[in-house]
Amino acid sequence: MKLKNRLMPALLFCGVVALSSCDKNEQESVNPEFTQGMLSQILADSSKVTSFSFAGKQLSQVNHYHKESGEAETFEKYEYDGTGKLTKASMHATSDNALLTEQKYTYNSKGLLAKIDMAYHKEGKIEYTAYATFDYDEKNNLQKKSLFEVSNDDKGEKDETEAIQKSYTTYEVLPNGNYAEEKQYVIDGKGKASLFSTTTYSYDTNQNPLHEFAEPGSASSPNNLIASSALVQDGNKTFKYAYAYTYTEQGYPLTQTVVTPTGKSETYNYLYSNQ
Repeated sequence: MKLKNRLMPALLFCGVVALSSCDKNEQESVNPEFTQGMLSQILADSSKVTSFSFAGKQLSQVNHYHKESGEAETFEKYEYDGTGKLTKASMHATSDNALLTEQKYTYNSKGLLAKIDMAYHKEGKIEYTAYATFDYDEKNNLQKKSLFEVSNDDKGEKDETEAIQKSYTTYEVLPNGNYAEEKQYVIDGKGKASLFSTTTYSYDTNQNPLHEFAEPGSASSPNNLIASSALVQDGNKTFKYAYAYTYTEQGYPLTQTVVTPTGKSETYNYLYSNQ
C-alpha cells in the first residue's frame, strides 16, 4: 500500500487517538512556563513507547519505540526560528536515519499558523506531497483546516497550481480553549464536500502535558480528554473512547487509562524530568 493511502485516513480521522487531545492557538507563539518537570517519557503497560528531548524549554526530538521489543523505530526532530516559532518538523527511521516525512510551517502577519507544506518520502524519493491551510475566528481560535493534495513530476517537484482539495475540518472551541467538536468533510472528484465524521470531546480540569509543546495546527486542548465520541457517516457508526487519570500533586497526569470502543483497556504512565 502506498504511503499516501495510509496517511489520508489518519489525516481525516485524527480526532480519536489515545495520547492527543484535540489548539488553543496562543501556544503557537508563546513559550510555555512549566510548573513542574517536563514530560520525559510515556510508558504503555510498563513498556517505553515515547520519549521527549528538549533544548531549554523547546521540544527538540521525540523518539518512538516498539512496545513489545523496546527497540527505537522512528524519531522526530524540530527546528525553530529566532522568535521560538516552529519552522520545520521531520520524521526519520531510527535504523538508518532515512527521512520519512517533512513539514514546513508558515505564519501570517498575526503570528498564527497559515500553512503547512508536507512531503512524504520512500526509499530516498518523494512519494507524496500535500499542504494544509488554516483559518481562524475573531479571537484567533482555529476554525478550519483544509488539506490539499499536490501534483508531482518525475523528479518530485511539486506544482501547487494543480493542487486538489481533498478534505477540510471545522472546529468548535470552548471559552477555555478546549476543542468541543470537530467535523471532517471529504471532497470528491467533482469538488463536492460531504460530511465524513463528527467528533465531540469532554475534558477534565487538569493540565494536559502534551499541550505545552503541541505542534501548531494540531488542535490541542489545554485540558485532558475524558471522553470522545466519533460518529462516522458511512455506515452511521459511532466510536466512543473513555479516559481516566491519576495526577501528580501539581495536577498533571501520572497515569492515563484508555478504554476503546471494543472495551479493550490500556494504561499509559507519564514520567517527568523531576521524577
